[in-house]
Amino acid sequence: MLHRIESALGRWGRFVALHPFRVIAVVLLFVGALATQLPHFRLETESEGYFHKEDPVRVDYDAFREAFGRDVAVLIAMKPAGGVFQLPFLEMLREIHAEIEEEVPYLVEVTSLVNVRETIGTDDGLEVGDYLDDWPADEAAVRALEARALANPLYRNYVISEDAGITAFVIETEAFAKQEVIDDLEGFGDDGGFDDAADGASLGAAADLTEERKSISSEQDGEITAALRQILARHESPDIEVHLAGSPAFSATLAKQMTGDMALFTGLSVALVALFLAVLFRRVAAVALPLLTVMLSVVSTVAVMAATDTPMMPPTQIIPSFLLAVGIGGAVHLLAIFYQALRRGDEKVEAISYALAHSGLPIIMTSVTTAGGLLSFIPAALRPISHFGYITPIGILLSLLFILTLLPAMMAIFPMRQAEVRDEETASQRALISTGQFATRRAPLVLGLWALMMVICVVGLMRVRLGHNMLEWFPHDDSMYQATRFLNDEFGGASSFEILISTGKGNGLHDPAILRKIDQIATLAVNFEAETVRGAKAVSIIDVVKESHRALNENREAFYAIPDERNLVSQELLLFENAGSDDVEDLVTSDFETARMTVRVPFGEGANYAPYLEALENRIVEILGGDATVVITGTVRMLGSTIQAALQTMVTSYTTALVVITLLMIGLIGSLRMGLVSMIPNLVPVFFALGVMGWLDIPLDMFSLPIGSILIGLAVDDTIHFMHNFRREYEATGDVDAAVTQTLRGTGQALLFTSCVLATGFLVYTQAHMVHLFNFGMVTAASIVVAFLADVTLAPALVKLTAKTPAPANHGNG
Repeated sequence: MLHRIESALGRWGRFVALHPFRVIAVVLLFVGALATQLPHFRLETESEGYFHKEDPVRVDYDAFREAFGRDVAVLIAMKPAGGVFQLPFLEMLREIHAEIEEEVPYLVEVTSLVNVRETIGTDDGLEVGDYLDDWPADEAAVRALEARALANPLYRNYVISEDAGITAFVIETEAFAKQEVIDDLEGFGDDGGFDDAADGASLGAAADLTEERKSISSEQDGEITAALRQILARHESPDIEVHLAGSPAFSATLAKQMTGDMALFTGLSVALVALFLAVLFRRVAAVALPLLTVMLSVVSTVAVMAATDTPMMPPTQIIPSFLLAVGIGGAVHLLAIFYQALRRGDEKVEAISYALAHSGLPIIMTSVTTAGGLLSFIPAALRPISHFGYITPIGILLSLLFILTLLPAMMAIFPMRQAEVRDEETASQRALISTGQFATRRAPLVLGLWALMMVICVVGLMRVRLGHNMLEWFPHDDSMYQATRFLNDEFGGASSFEILISTGKGNGLHDPAILRKIDQIATLAVNFEAETVRGAKAVSIIDVVKESHRALNENREAFYAIPDERNLVSQELLLFENAGSDDVEDLVTSDFETARMTVRVPFGEGANYAPYLEALENRIVEILGGDATVVITGTVRMLGSTIQAALQTMVTSYTTALVVITLLMIGLIGSLRMGLVSMIPNLVPVFFALGVMGWLDIPLDMFSLPIGSILIGLAVDDTIHFMHNFRREYEATGDVDAAVTQTLRGTGQALLFTSCVLATGFLVYTQAHMVHLFNFGMVTAASIVVAFLADVTLAPALVKLTAKTPAPANHGNG
């Protein structure tokens, strides 16, 4: 069967070489049709985008947004040298506040000292106004303002720091590009779903409605952030320290960096690969033709993403340069054999036919095995990892298609000088042959050395930690890193989560007993600590109730409490709403069945969020005691769930990839024993990569998660080429040493070239601004080098110790 396939590929090579223009025309028409979809290509960096829309975490979050809007805000912290309460600085705050309201797109509301709510009792009842409605005229008035601010529990860690030395703007933006305010969800039932009394819409239906409308994108977050930076630049002063953070700003910065890094990676990959090909082959054709072939496959893959509305996200931003490196590998194998045929005197048509007959099947099998390994990511709980699992295999197969059609067609028409006929070995061939001979002569020693290295790697692997701290993706001198850390330190956090408490009945939040339990939860939220996470601020309907009660009792602090009677709660809330404030509608559903509590926490290690929230939720359930139900959602909840989903994905994808590739290897080699033996060199780079991550304390996160399957897929490529050609030579000679020598003489050089190209392709990530990309490139490039060394030392040693010796004439499996 294998011989028949090789013969068919040889005939295909001859056909392409004789009809190159037809083949090129068909390929270009195909690429042109795909390219029409490129205008629809988009980026996405929002946390909710990491989850499939049917995921319970995503469903809860989408339903929350339908009820209350966006859960995250842009935060601006300002630290003047002389403190916040100075009249010139307050005047600047007022100017900035007005400019934000006028100039920032997609704005819902901006809250600062200028307009933060102040509830005061008057002779006429209740007055809800802006804190700076009465502008201070002198220093005494400023000091009185400061005293009022420090005395108001709502303000601390919200719009001012604990010592009032720093102030903050809290900027709420639209949840959807075209906002349709839905402020009424009638129920939040025991099953964790909102029910709309008008149409019976469930939480899932609410989530579907969210999907129908376009969420604010990272590009639009970029517009918001850019407008804010322009405003702040106009008021820049050496005496004022300014920091801009918050999830929308973080998302916009990440998207901007992604765009820049993708352009950098692609450009560097093309330049370095071109340089490497020029050094290796010293021919214009050997540089131009492979690059054109793989670049078309990259363009086609991006077009497929656009056509299928698959956005580019942080974990998938490596796809273009990954496909470039992988595609070049197959092209190099074909060219290496083609030039070998030219050097021995074959005509161009015959050389193309021979190259496809000799290397076509291994190139096909390497593409299929690499794609097969990556397909294991499709069922991943994380959406970008799932995207990686089907888009990358499509790209690999497109690259294979172009290598088998476009590349040989261009080779046929591209002018090439007549190669010098020579049989002597090159320096690299001599080095590879010597390495293989040493491995077969000293097989036990070679196996022992590799076993020792694996022990060291396993010890490192046991040190690998799970993590998803997106802040640590940024260098420590990056403004986003510094701004987020500043808000973490001075305001207790730059991120938040939402606690939704449902009474299960209309006006249930008018019950003082329920409100006291919610008050207990608010106190718990800012005092509870687990896994190094601690809440800093909790904002809820409780603040409104207490403020109103105090104001209606002559503003006496003793009455900053929840009223004892239900009808009193109802009356005071009605008075608050009639006073002109719309804050209540941001804190409860319109029927007063469900309350929202926003808890600010530090932006940090996502792996700590899940156990923290689980422990907190258990305590909340104890407090509620069956009188109400609770659901925790928001960005922090999603970040916490990300690492749990990543662990599940890692176990299943690595196992699936291993099984799929092992079966393919056994089928290709035609021997169960040799197929299993051939998998050992493929596992070495995976253990090496995980070991290095453990020793260097590089966390296994959503971005580094695919490394194992990528390495299995890449490592198996060279192993296939080695084992396929070894099998051919071994059947012919019946001698392991001679078969290894002949294999490395013919295929070894291509193995060296492709490994160098792949390693170089991944090394470009070390030029990234983002730390996680640097780590990814370093670990993957080093692992590819290890994979090559395993193929030219460990594989020969293994076949020496495990292969049976057939008679030379025997064409069995060996």
